[in-house]
Order: sequence, then C-alpha cells, then structure tokens
Amino acid sequence: MAGSQTLGVRIPEHVLAGVDRFAREQDLTRSMAIAVLVERALSESGVALDESPPPANAASSGGQDTASGQRAQQWGIRTARKIAAVLEAEKALDQPMANEYMLDGKRVAIKCAKPATSQCGLTNTMRDRVDYIICASQTAGGAFNLYRITPAQWEQHAKEPPKHNRNYGSLTHLSRSVYRRIGEDLGEVEIED
Repeated sequence: MAGSQTLGVRIPEHVLAGVDRFAREQDLTRSMAIAVLVERALSESGVALDESPPPANAASSGGQDTASGQRAQQWGIRTARKIAAVLEAEKALDQPMANEYMLDGKRVAIKCAKPATSQCGLTNTMRDRVDYIICASQTAGGAFNLYRITPAQWEQHAKEPPKHNRNYGSLTHLSRSVYRRIGEDLGEVEIED
C-alpha cells in the first residue's frame, strides 16, 4: 500500500477538533497527526505494523519530506516511551498523546535525537507545561545519553525556525552541542529495538 493514500473517510467535527489540537501540540500536520493516532491505536490494540522503507528521494536529498517527517515523529514517540519505561516514568495522563511523563513527581518531556540529528525540537506549549526536558541523544552504538534541561535554560538557548517557517513562534530547537554543555548529564540508557 502507498505511504500516502486518500481513504475518503468522513471524520466527525468533534474528533477532528481533537486531532487538530494534538497536531498543534505535537507540531504535526493534520494528516501526520491522524497517522500517528491511528498507529498508536493499532499498536495498543495489539496489531503489528510493518515498517516501510524510506522513499528514495528523501534519502538521496538529505532533506525531510512529509513521509520521512512522519516516520521521524513516530520514532521519537516510540523511543521516548521506551526510555520512559527504563526510567520508570509514568505517562502524564492529562496529555496522553504527548511525550510527557511523570518522573519522581515532576512532569518531564522526553525528546529524542538519532546520531545524525543535531538538535531536539520542542513546542512552546510543551515547554511551558513541564518541569524539565530530557534530551536523549542516541550514540552510534545505539545507547542514549540523557541530559536534563530546565524550561528556562531551553528558552534562553533554543533557536526559532526562520520567520517563513510554519513553526515560527510555536516551536524552538536546541542543538546537541548546547544541551550537552548546559544540561545535567543523567548518564546513558539502553533500550530494546
């Protein structure tokens, strides 16, 4: 089946409003939000999904298209969930779709980056809800180095996307070199694939 297929499904307005809210919180397009939510629902129902290979044009260009962006978002969600399990963090029940967890009585956001990714992104609304952010930087060997950043540190050091970017004003990025320098080193964790 193609990676982008129109299904022609009519979605009730109240459900669509929830999808749009999730899309804003997670900085996704509506289509990507629907795909993430459907994947989660299928996963929670015990339905195994096949991983599809990236399209050739995304790999060769080094850029990120909608499909590769969606895969990256889904990888981040799954990876944050696994890291939270290792840390024995509980899902924040009032934000079930966000990468937010309760750890030692504090609300934390877990943001993940693959070895080739030089930064972590965070929406301003999530930054303002959490007590701290854990940046999980994957090593070439597959483990994750964890760094704890306060929302104030994030706000002080993070960069906004260019003004023409659709995320301008709602999302910021913190580079790996910065969160390694200013963050509290929480050590290394390994997760199962």
